[in-house]
Amino acid sequence: MSLGLSMTLDPQSSNAVVCGPTIPKNCDVTTYNGMCFQISSKNAVSKSVPKTLRECPTSQIDIAFLMDGSGSVNYVDFNKMKNFVIEMIKSFIDHDTQVGNAFNVDKATKELATIASLPTNKHVFKVTDFDALASIREQLKENIIAIEGTQTTGDSSRMEFAQDGFSAALTSNPQIGSYFGAELCVVDLNSDSRTDLLLVSAPTYMEPDQEGKVFVYTLNRRSYFIFSGTVLVGMAGQRGRFGSSLASPADLNGDGYMDVLIGAPLEEDGQGSIYIFSGGPYEINPKYSQRIAGLSVQPGLRFFGISLSQSSLDQSADNLPDIAVGSMGAVLLLRSRPIMYLETKIVSLSLNCRDNYKRKNSCLTANINYTITLDAKREKYRAYFTPKNCFHNSMMNMNMKETCNSHPFFIDGFSEDALNPLSNQLTFTFEGLPSATLQNMRPILLPGIKNTTDHNLDFEINCGRDAICVDDLRMDFNFSGSTNIEVGIMQEINVTVFVENRGENSYNTFFTLSYPFGLSYRRIISKQGRVECVSLDSEQRGSFGETTCHISKPILKSNSQAVFHITYSISKESTFDQNVTFTARINSGNDRHSQTSELFRKKSIGVKYAIYIALIRHEDSTLHINFTAQKNDIDKPVKQILKVENDFRELSFKVFIRVPVMLGDKSIWTNKNIEIPDCVKQRDLGPVITDFVEVIKKDRVVNCSVAACAEFSCDDTLIKNERKFYNITGNTGLRAAVFQLVSSASLDYDKSKYVFFSSDSQQTAPSVQINTQVEVYEEVNLTKEIIVGVIGGLLLLAVITAALYKAGFFKSQYKQMLENAEQSPEEGPITQ
Repeated sequence: MSLGLSMTLDPQSSNAVVCGPTIPKNCDVTTYNGMCFQISSKNAVSKSVPKTLRECPTSQIDIAFLMDGSGSVNYVDFNKMKNFVIEMIKSFIDHDTQVGNAFNVDKATKELATIASLPTNKHVFKVTDFDALASIREQLKENIIAIEGTQTTGDSSRMEFAQDGFSAALTSNPQIGSYFGAELCVVDLNSDSRTDLLLVSAPTYMEPDQEGKVFVYTLNRRSYFIFSGTVLVGMAGQRGRFGSSLASPADLNGDGYMDVLIGAPLEEDGQGSIYIFSGGPYEINPKYSQRIAGLSVQPGLRFFGISLSQSSLDQSADNLPDIAVGSMGAVLLLRSRPIMYLETKIVSLSLNCRDNYKRKNSCLTANINYTITLDAKREKYRAYFTPKNCFHNSMMNMNMKETCNSHPFFIDGFSEDALNPLSNQLTFTFEGLPSATLQNMRPILLPGIKNTTDHNLDFEINCGRDAICVDDLRMDFNFSGSTNIEVGIMQEINVTVFVENRGENSYNTFFTLSYPFGLSYRRIISKQGRVECVSLDSEQRGSFGETTCHISKPILKSNSQAVFHITYSISKESTFDQNVTFTARINSGNDRHSQTSELFRKKSIGVKYAIYIALIRHEDSTLHINFTAQKNDIDKPVKQILKVENDFRELSFKVFIRVPVMLGDKSIWTNKNIEIPDCVKQRDLGPVITDFVEVIKKDRVVNCSVAACAEFSCDDTLIKNERKFYNITGNTGLRAAVFQLVSSASLDYDKSKYVFFSSDSQQTAPSVQINTQVEVYEEVNLTKEIIVGVIGGLLLLAVITAALYKAGFFKSQYKQMLENAEQSPEEGPITQ
């Protein structure tokens, strides 16, 4: 008969009603009927409902025709169906036709009014004639259709008059087919007669390792239930329709809050189990405190947990709540086990630091085996029970009274740390003993009680008569003479810290310095006092690193000081804000500080970035040039090329180039409007020395000191290892001169942000001069010299000719020989 598939309890009479819906009865066919039994508080069956099972029905049959109006049958078949119904009804007319009059009774009319919405006169319709149905159809649509989770009354009428969609509930639950809402249970956590929670089950909610969930809803101020975010689930690996039954019958663990029972009848291959979840002040603990499997209760049970009692009774008269759990064919009464709350304490006796050992009492309220570990959090412990042993195992048998055990122990008298407390650890196991008054039931430990606890034992601190140490800490720091952090030049920055205590002893004094991202802790050097530091650098921009230093730990005595340097390394790739802030704090373990204490300091320091940019005379610049005036070919111009090279970080800058253009009233260049590509002429500069003649005679240099110059401004941005060239090209306009033509260039940048890196200590911006040796010769006119030379030559020729004539140079030798022959005839012929 499947007894126990449903049941309920009457908390006032302590009677239970248990039902079984599957009692078979053999008629023409096997029919199944149900029967409920009322069970008294003494487990006696008092009556059954109904008293007897229904007799087998006679051969008469009832025929009901149901037409849902869904429109799923075509017109021809629908007419055939109507004709069939008409012919069938004709066969019953006059002998088997009856008309019901149940609603002519006042009780039935009142019951209809209770069921209907208000006002009842618009929601209860009495129809005495089938023809009246057509007249109220529209009114039915308006008053009924839109109440079941739909927004409009148009197409929804097809659904509402049909079977599908009746009692629709729209929910945000993500899984279709989970049977969300199969079971509901309201929970009054603090038993104040006000609903605190609503539990909604979804027993077929599927997940990879389990089946079934229970969602917890809370009641807000507007009396609406909202999802709390808490979901209750059973043991992983079980597919047992968790949530098939819900109940909140009693406070089972005695903590003052109602607990929750949840059934999973298909777990363990249909044997079933139930879960107990502990309630709290505002919510249900999502981790179940106990799981009771049907197999552990009674072997052979089926569907254990298919139903749960909604209230609890003390059937066993032990002042503990009992609960009833239904299964297939059986109802089981589960008794609550006694739950004990165990409080553990370690209490020290009066201390005297001059004694060789101290005592400690362990006061417990249960039967336990326990282990005490002294100074458990230290590898090098300061206390021990026996040499080289800080553990002690013991056992105590206790009753409901407080029970104490004493265990002497020793403290290392040479420990450097005599300030921080001993952190002692107590671990225990609980074993309940059978109780004769509870029919040999064993108590259990309250779920949630920790079996490992820590207990600190403080050292005695001598702070005068009032036992309160008031220190007066003064702290300050500086940057050891540095005015800026010069990134790329400085490899380290030192922070000098001064700490002083002008009050009573300061215990566990520690100094904390926050420093910006980009700096890395390097080392600490103590100049005075004992200082121990640890540091954690920042790993992301926007956060700060932190250095923590313990000053003369454990005690910074009155009127003592500490001075130390903290060194941080600076990466040349670091990027900071224009100013960075260091924040320092000092504190101690003292409860009070003097009002004159200086516990906080914040200081900033500027940041500059090193740049290394070179201004260089390019090798293709003209070193020496000579030519004759008026014959200066354009293929032989004067070229002065400036190379700007950036060897470090990206930089925006200005280059100022000054080119001599006028020497007195003479133009140095043939093109008076000389230009430099990518540059803008800024202004004209007059010479520094107006009487330049004497200066040039001594030193043939034409620069902006003796000549008027044009100044050009060149704005540019170069990334790392990028170069830029500026060209000065033209022909000179002087007629005759030999001189050094000198152009100059200088660099300008944001000096509040950058500092030029150089080997000297000046760190000044670079400048350069571009020199060109120019020799210009005036073209020579020789016409006059040629004429004078010709005339002179002719005169000289005339003089020479006259002299030769007078010397007889022009007389004929033959004529002289004839004359000589005439004077000497006796001589023989000259020739034969």
